[in-house]
Amino acid sequence: MKIIQLEYFLAVVKYNSFTKAANFLHISQPSLTAAIKKMEADLGYDLFMRTTKDIKITEKGIQFYKYAEDLVESYRSTVEKMYDLNVSSEPRIKMGILESTSQWMANVIRAHHKRYPNQQYRIYEVHDQHQSIEQLTNFNVHFALTNEEIRHQDITSIALYKESYILLTPKDAFPKQKTIQLDDLPLILPNKNSQVRKHLDDYFNRVGIHPNIIMESDRFESATNLVHLGIGYAVIPRFYYQSFNTRNLDYIKIRPNLGRKIYINYLKKRKHSEQVLSLIEQCIDYWNL
Repeated sequence: MKIIQLEYFLAVVKYNSFTKAANFLHISQPSLTAAIKKMEADLGYDLFMRTTKDIKITEKGIQFYKYAEDLVESYRSTVEKMYDLNVSSEPRIKMGILESTSQWMANVIRAHHKRYPNQQYRIYEVHDQHQSIEQLTNFNVHFALTNEEIRHQDITSIALYKESYILLTPKDAFPKQKTIQLDDLPLILPNKNSQVRKHLDDYFNRVGIHPNIIMESDRFESATNLVHLGIGYAVIPRFYYQSFNTRNLDYIKIRPNLGRKIYINYLKKRKHSEQVLSLIEQCIDYWNL
């Protein structure tokens, strides 16, 4: 039996549908059905009970699922390590982060690298929760930072810290003013597909603000450059103000307050190395301290 057959079986269980599983796997439904029937013939028992309306996994199918899931996970993990060992003596630690977390995350990685000097790292910027879930469950990253809790049966999601959103302004734009409302201000906001923009849109609806959006941007770095040029004011997370890009700019607190939580997320059943577990712990300890 091949790993790909086990992946076919797991997909059918996940989607509870041969049609949806075939679409996910990018194969035809007849090919998927034939592959599952061959598995059942090789095993000597049915994995699914089929009716004209739906399918149900059998008792033996449930038991087989547990073994298949472990085997596929082990296979993916092994393949990943083998590819990484082609580049380094130790597998790279792959992490999905938010742009706004890059400053403190760099401090954590620096401390971790002193402990593990041969360790290599790869960072992906991810700003959509669905993409983070996909990267975690597909073993593309070891852990991911998100600005909302991930509620998924296979993922552990731990809150790290809270932060407010602030208004980034040119120097002395609002002297002696401690807070500000966003009505009528020329705003530079994240694009619609980002989680931060969803937070902001929910906030505007909740407090009854019709924002004057003059520019949308994928990254806080781009928004910050526009503030430097005096084009408008950017709404950014508080800890992004620590970045080098915000030098010679001011910030002011938003009224009413708007905030968020940052979470660290990883797969529950994935067998993480000592180095990965250590880096996750250091992320948690950084904010506990």
